[in-house]
Amino acid sequence: MTKNGDDLSPETRAEDILLGSLGYGEEARVLSLERTKNGYRGVGKWPDGEQFTFENDDELGDLEIWALDLLTVRQRA
Repeated sequence: MTKNGDDLSPETRAEDILLGSLGYGEEARVLSLERTKNGYRGVGKWPDGEQFTFENDDELGDLEIWALDLLTVRQRA
């Protein structure tokens, strides 16, 4: 699958939005995610299995809010 944006699932797009806004590459994936007072934090993983933590307390834009809503609902399901 190519990553041109047209063939990505909504979940993959959401992960790319949230992690990309923090400077992580498109290969990184979200393992866990939670809302914070002003933003979000969680644990991500690289394709080689290495895990990392991330956090964003900056003001969220509409795309980041959409992505956060989508991924936090997915975790509860």
